[in-house]
Amino acid sequence: MGVEKGDVLDEARRFDESCRLVVEVVEGGAGFSKIDCCGNELSAEDIVDAAADVDRSDLDEKEIIIDESKNNPESCGLKIKVQGGGAGLQSITCCGNELTVEKDAV
Repeated sequence: MGVEKGDVLDEARRFDESCRLVVEVVEGGAGFSKIDCCGNELSAEDIVDAAADVDRSDLDEKEIIIDESKNNPESCGLKIKVQGGGAGLQSITCCGNELTVEKDAV
């Protein structure tokens, strides 16, 4: 099951022991499969109502954009904004592509 623009995934929703990764889908996402973070696997099951469920006080000021189309132009163009947490972010799988981020960026 994919994700769509505006969806917010919150690692803490199901995983108390986590780095509290929160990401927002900026665009694309029809081919989204999962996010691996802190040994946890996030899926579309982790979509939350951002206005109600995400505790913004725990989020970092720094936002990181991960753009699938930079290295995979034939993809569905998933673009995700990391809004907080993410120290344990390992990869994002979408359209069969594995997206990663430099360790110092998150």
